[in-house]
Amino acid sequence: MSVQTEQSPMPSRHSVRNTIEGLIGRDVDLSDGVPPPAKSTNVVAVYVTDQLKTTALAVIDLECAARIGGALGMIPRGVVDEAIKAREFPKDLEENCYEVLNVMASVFNLPNAPHVRLYEMYSPNSAIPADVAQLAATVGNRMDVKLSISGYGDGSLAIVIK
Repeated sequence: MSVQTEQSPMPSRHSVRNTIEGLIGRDVDLSDGVPPPAKSTNVVAVYVTDQLKTTALAVIDLECAARIGGALGMIPRGVVDEAIKAREFPKDLEENCYEVLNVMASVFNLPNAPHVRLYEMYSPNSAIPADVAQLAATVGNRMDVKLSISGYGDGSLAIVIK
């Protein structure tokens, strides 16, 4: 007999790293990090259950989002660095980042846990609902890491479980 849990468990660093690495085709390292500072340039992904209950968030700073998007699309690092310097998130980087965050839902879909999918990705400078912003700032059930992508550089990633 299996017991279904009400919430998604925190994914392992190994599964997060392997998922991102497998998608972008570059070596990825995760190390201890600090929560991404609350900035309007952060990207926030909201993951929900089949009943549309928010179960997890991924919060990534602009640097991480641009580097993930650039690595997936094989966009030259110089172009990615210029977008970061200008504090911009061009459409191609945004779409590539969305694809990675969409597939990252798989790290939450474990046996006896609710099915989870990406519901919304809030791009830099988007209005984020108050409940999502509050959850993003939650201390506790979260994983804060520095993500280093070979050939592209570093960024901050946080996963928060509700």
